[in-house]
Amino acid sequence: MYKDFQHINPVIEAALAQLERQMKQLQSPSQQMSAEDFEALFKIRARQTLLDHKSKSKFVIDEFNRPLVDIFYSYAMRTNQDKINSLAGIVLNGAYGCGKSVMISAFCRVLNDLKFFGKEEVTEIHAVELADQIRLNGIIPFSKKPLCIQDMGKEPNIVNAFGTVVNPLSNLLAIRAEYGAFTYGSTNMTPEMLEEQYHEFIAKRFDEHVNRVFLAGTSRRPNYSRNQPT
Repeated sequence: MYKDFQHINPVIEAALAQLERQMKQLQSPSQQMSAEDFEALFKIRARQTLLDHKSKSKFVIDEFNRPLVDIFYSYAMRTNQDKINSLAGIVLNGAYGCGKSVMISAFCRVLNDLKFFGKEEVTEIHAVELADQIRLNGIIPFSKKPLCIQDMGKEPNIVNAFGTVVNPLSNLLAIRAEYGAFTYGSTNMTPEMLEEQYHEFIAKRFDEHVNRVFLAGTSRRPNYSRNQPT
């Protein structure tokens, strides 16, 4: 009877060896580059993001977002793990209009440029659109792949088949935490507001697999209003 189980050890050893290779790949730089080259690439992607948003704003790196660019570089190069955990995602929060969406979108595009996830790329989606997609297709299509979810907390609740009102992202974040999926995004919500929106248990699991980073500064959005009463 013992002979029937002798084949298990080689299988386990092979699985452990594969896991070790995957961990080494996660912990090693995806593509080494200097901080200057990274910043130049990041600026290009940030300008592209602004153009995609039909914005005429100029992207600048200043005293407010400079620390975040440095954090992004450490993350992408998988260095300085005391500052940022590159085995977890990143969600930015801060004031309305301070540049969260542009910064995280540009960063995810840079991660794709660097093949941070190999052949897989970060998919960007707005929380409202994601909620609608979950309503139509369920959470499984979004449970494992790297996601950049913009404006988290803006999504509406939905009514499931049993007539219960649920938050679609709450369920998604729970299962993504189980799979260790990488989640990026932006939100105007404070930690307390996130707990209220997604419930305390989900919010705490969320904290286990994302770096929550605050972006300082006030609104950068230009005022295009004309002939407005004063």
